[in-house]
Amino acid sequence: MAKKERRRLAIHRKDERRIMWWTVLVIGLIHLGAFLAFLPEFYSTSGLVLFFALYVATGLFGVTLCFHRLLTHRSFQTYKWVEYLLTYCACLALQSGPIEWVSTHRIHHKEADQEPDPHSPLVNFLWAHAGWLFVTFPDCQSYGEYSRFAKDLGRDPVQRFFDIFCFPIYATTTVLIYFAGELYGGLGLSWVVWGMLARTVVLWHSTWFVNSASHLWGYRNYETDEDSTNNWWVSLLAFGEGWHNNHHADQRSAAHGQRWFELDLTYLVIRLMGRVGLAWRILEPRKRIVARRVDIMVDQDAVDASDEIAKPRPAGGTLHTMTDPTIPIQVPQMASAGAAYEAAVESARKALESAETALRHAAEAARHTRDDAVQKADKAVKEMLEAAKDMAMTAVEQAKIGAAEAAEFAAQASAFASDAKERAAESARQAAEQSRALAMEAAEAAARAAEEIAVCFRSITRQAITAI
Repeated sequence: MAKKERRRLAIHRKDERRIMWWTVLVIGLIHLGAFLAFLPEFYSTSGLVLFFALYVATGLFGVTLCFHRLLTHRSFQTYKWVEYLLTYCACLALQSGPIEWVSTHRIHHKEADQEPDPHSPLVNFLWAHAGWLFVTFPDCQSYGEYSRFAKDLGRDPVQRFFDIFCFPIYATTTVLIYFAGELYGGLGLSWVVWGMLARTVVLWHSTWFVNSASHLWGYRNYETDEDSTNNWWVSLLAFGEGWHNNHHADQRSAAHGQRWFELDLTYLVIRLMGRVGLAWRILEPRKRIVARRVDIMVDQDAVDASDEIAKPRPAGGTLHTMTDPTIPIQVPQMASAGAAYEAAVESARKALESAETALRHAAEAARHTRDDAVQKADKAVKEMLEAAKDMAMTAVEQAKIGAAEAAEFAAQASAFASDAKERAAESARQAAEQSRALAMEAAEAAARAAEEIAVCFRSITRQAITAI
């Protein structure tokens, strides 16, 4: 069978991009400083130990566990003091502040391997690996522009502090490590070269390989609508992040490795945190998605028995991943099963309204996309379609968030039902069942809207603005 030819992409709005010379200077100087590790006079055993200790602290606990699985996808929950400690570790990776990092990654998921993707290797390998870092990203450069993709973090003053002062935090820590090394035995420069400069460069490239290599080389457990792959050596370097196809198929799952040989150190640490009480509500791979894995002989009964709220879909076909919600929801605790039911009804109603709005935008766009109308349309029509995509995607996210809120309230109603005394148990159970049904209906509507939009806007490339 002939090998499928890989698509090619242009750099999104290339003419509007400008070189960021400050970024070029900082990344260049740190790379030059890292080469000092090859000189014998800068080597020390304690410096090498510091290299590995900080590589784990900043790479595993900082970037992969905190920035990615906690802050971007909310794959688990933890105490705020733990979140802030992990964010400090992530800032020492010098990959931008938390809000900018999370925003960029959420855009990547929304536009994966489409032209507005910040770092798709379908442009070329070097662009995905590091080239995109050195130029501006249109409409997403300043805090006011990129923070709209991470409004949940923007509401947290501590996370805003980390985002603003990420580089000073890195520089200050470098100075402290120098003086600590001097006090330890006159090894300040060795500790800085190995613990900060060389470690930072190695971690940079390990993380960048997730953007480049994990969309080019490897195998696929899932047929998704982008080119993500599972790459074993990237997973070793980046603590499980290389199982990238699994992640794109089920973005909010805390576990990226799914098969027995897919070692995921970050997930193991999250489970350990759960055992000692530092993490809870750890999200596992969804059963109806795992049932569609290419190495599994699909048992439709297993799919139908899924504990998912959304109605199971057929096992075959392509998984649409680019409109999945990546932003979590938080709902208040209701005082009774009745209150939880009423809240679920309201959230489900809003979700259904948003789904209907999304479908209206999709239907409007469909009239303009028949017979290659997009390719033939003038600039005004294309701009209208881009705006319609923004509004439709926003409505889809609002629908999914409403459905998720309804599900949370339904879960609260179920909890009340299980705790209720005999007289109130039956009414509580009824409220739980009714709210769960409403949540299912809302989730199905959101899923249908997402499918329609995926078809109608396939020819339009522009990042959608999140509704959160």
